[in-house]
Amino acid sequence: MNNTLLNLSGLALLLSLSIPVQAAGDAMARDYIAAPAGVDLAVGYYTHKQANTYVADGKDIGADFSSDLLITRYVHFMEVGGMIIDPQIILPMGQLNVNLPGALDDRRSSMGDMILLSSFWFVNDPANKTWIAFTPYVTVPTGNYNDERPGTSLGSNRWSYTAEFGMTKGFGENTTVDLIAAVDFFGRNDDYLGQTQKKDQVWSAQAIYAYNLTPTLWASAKYTWASGGETELGGVDQDDRSKVQTVAFGLAKQLTRQDNVQVEYIQDIKVDNAFETRGVRVRFVHAF
Repeated sequence: MNNTLLNLSGLALLLSLSIPVQAAGDAMARDYIAAPAGVDLAVGYYTHKQANTYVADGKDIGADFSSDLLITRYVHFMEVGGMIIDPQIILPMGQLNVNLPGALDDRRSSMGDMILLSSFWFVNDPANKTWIAFTPYVTVPTGNYNDERPGTSLGSNRWSYTAEFGMTKGFGENTTVDLIAAVDFFGRNDDYLGQTQKKDQVWSAQAIYAYNLTPTLWASAKYTWASGGETELGGVDQDDRSKVQTVAFGLAKQLTRQDNVQVEYIQDIKVDNAFETRGVRVRFVHAF
């Protein structure tokens, strides 16, 4: 197998790894507002992304990518030692299609890795509209994985860990700002095309502005920056550090006291060693 194929398949894997994690790590407006203890949330996501361009070392490469993901998420808010926490479980499934000319042409439907996490609110001040929390989470390699087709496997065949800090701050009656920073750490994949793959940390930051159009309808704008994830395959550096900048624009509607729906349009605006994607995400939340 030539080095180009190894590099491109490794980059496809980087993308496939990032997709299920985004359910936890890719926030939507006002996610860091804590609910009272005893509240449970049933959450469902549908995300579609596609791309016709792959940027490698600043050069555009004609390539196609698409993903369709369904994600279920359960959240339970509780109080421990005077602090609100929210243990969660996330289960993704879906389909990845990747076509890198001369390297990879594959589509695959599978289950993704289970994600376990909880936020810990060390500032929970509704009176001053200020919430700050630390969120650690663990991605468990429970998903379907094919060592000969890792670029289209939603399972990652590795443990990964994330440390995230998030804040939501309200201004006046209608405006909130979310600021989020995170770092992802990755264990080894000991069966990547018959070799061992290591992956460096991925650093990311998000800023989200949201404004109430009516008491039950708000609009949001988000900017996301992420960088890192260079891989080593069989002891050889792949020189595939990824850099991605993304914007998203959303609308959220509070349907009832218990039900909320949110829609986002997502667009990469600058990438390197990654697909330049665009897509939509829909999230439904039921509180009980």
